[in-house]
Amino acid sequence: MRKSLILVSLISILIASLCIPLNSVEAATKVKTTVHNYKGQQYIQLSGGNKTITAKINKTLKNHAVIAAKWDSENKKDSKDYYHKTTVKTMYNDNGKISIVHIDSSYTGGVHGLYFSTTYNYDLNTGKRIKLGDVVNTEDKVYNLFIAVSNDLLAKSKKGRAIFEENIYDIPLDANSKFYFYKNGIVIRFDPYDVAPFSEGFVDVFVNNLTLNKPVNITIPEPVIPQPVVPSYDVIESQINDDFEGYDEGNLYELSNGQIWKQVDYKYSYRYSYRPEVIIYREGSRYYMHVEDMDDAVEVVRIK
Repeated sequence: MRKSLILVSLISILIASLCIPLNSVEAATKVKTTVHNYKGQQYIQLSGGNKTITAKINKTLKNHAVIAAKWDSENKKDSKDYYHKTTVKTMYNDNGKISIVHIDSSYTGGVHGLYFSTTYNYDLNTGKRIKLGDVVNTEDKVYNLFIAVSNDLLAKSKKGRAIFEENIYDIPLDANSKFYFYKNGIVIRFDPYDVAPFSEGFVDVFVNNLTLNKPVNITIPEPVIPQPVVPSYDVIESQINDDFEGYDEGNLYELSNGQIWKQVDYKYSYRYSYRPEVIIYREGSRYYMHVEDMDDAVEVVRIK
């Protein structure tokens, strides 16, 4: 009975966070991908398709390697044993969409390094970066996704994988969760510690399109949505740790307090400054960053 109540409550919360309308047309655009290196850091570049769209996507993809190289250099200044490394792979390139996944590893002391992934999904016809909420955009799909992921984690647990029991029903998913397209479906990507200990590495859950799109003949009661679990701070005042070159979706901003925040807004604005002051504040369950002398703020999520 308790698990059933948890399911209903969490599904209702996911519906509120994931149901984002999507109006797009499937495109026939397909591009070629090649792996490049920037100071030892991998990144992918696209060729073909709409030149303007391809150039925009390529800039974001290369920026990942540029930032990785910067972190690697800074880590090595502290110790010759420290490092930061990124590798990349094209996971999907069909039906006018592309999915590229970076895996970053960083070691700055301790028993083991830090590992995390970044998923880049794009509509090649529009250049729009696709979030999970753009794909899982109806109540039925939210319900189907939740049940499919829960069942998969339970099955993995029964086969001996060390899945955190509480996360089988309390799944860390929202509209910005990591995923990538795959043949006939999507894959939800969980980083180490998301739903399992470090020893389990990345946990991937495949959800096929038939499962995701099947009609659901149930009535979900009106949810009583609790306050989201968010960090204890509401406002952070700090400064960019080095050069700042404006806003761009996917940018990573390292602050002088050691935190790293990632821009999730599809917003671009160029302005150069050195170590500008920043204010990060919370509105509801979302965080926004305003950089000194910029005209507006952008939505960010903390990754470190």
